[in-house]
Amino acid sequence: MVSLLSVLAGLLFAAPVNAKVHVVATIFPLADIVQQIGKEDVEVTTLLPPGASPHVFEPTPLQIRALAHADLFVRVGAGLDNWTDKLGAAQRSDLRVITVSDNMTLLSTSGAVGDPHVWLDPILVRDHIVPALAAALGQADAAHAAEFERAAAEFRSALTALDAEIQQTLAPVSKRNYIAFHSAWGYFSRRYGLHEIAAIEPFPGKEPSAQEITHVIQEARGAHAQALLVEPQFPARLAEQIAGDFGGRTVLVDPLGGATVPGRDHYVRLMRYNAQMFAQALQ
Repeated sequence: MVSLLSVLAGLLFAAPVNAKVHVVATIFPLADIVQQIGKEDVEVTTLLPPGASPHVFEPTPLQIRALAHADLFVRVGAGLDNWTDKLGAAQRSDLRVITVSDNMTLLSTSGAVGDPHVWLDPILVRDHIVPALAAALGQADAAHAAEFERAAAEFRSALTALDAEIQQTLAPVSKRNYIAFHSAWGYFSRRYGLHEIAAIEPFPGKEPSAQEITHVIQEARGAHAQALLVEPQFPARLAEQIAGDFGGRTVLVDPLGGATVPGRDHYVRLMRYNAQMFAQALQ
């Protein structure tokens, strides 16, 4: 006869039937992509809050502790989220770490690593990031691997449609050169035939010198720029001053979005928003 104690012990230590894969992502776009693939079988935590810059962010003790319960850790790499190196002590020994910029040919920058903003090209997301994340989720939860692959295929189709929509949005734009606060849009520009001619902040986290600001103003005037692309993660006052100096206005683009940011709370909506803002700035 099976004792009551052994039955209770079996119930206590049995694996939960509907346990979710716990994923921690450094930035919202990656977190949302994971959610689109994993749907109700994943629980995703984003470390970077809306409006914060990933280049200079410092994780809180509570966020560090979130990694202790994670099954999968998703980061950009290529120097964007180097602060994740400080989280090593909090990571589980069996934690899978996915660095989405790995195995990609990165655009060259003044730094040694390359441009990390790979998620701003929806075709790179479709062809590289989504397959890598679907495979990682399948390894973490083999029972739902087929479902992850089906959801990934659906999301890849949505990204193909998004790419066509962005091309259509930008097709009427006659001006292709732009001025940016931050050099984040290299992959987006390469995909859609745009060109950054100057940026206020060429190095993340480095305040521009008076000489660099003067250079941006001169380039903007020479290009007859009508707008300066600004981001929520950077100070607006300096950008507005510089735009005024060359007779332009500021237009808000957003490489990161956030779950609580209206209109930018989903990867597809975020990219659609940015395409519309680029079209507005370049009209």
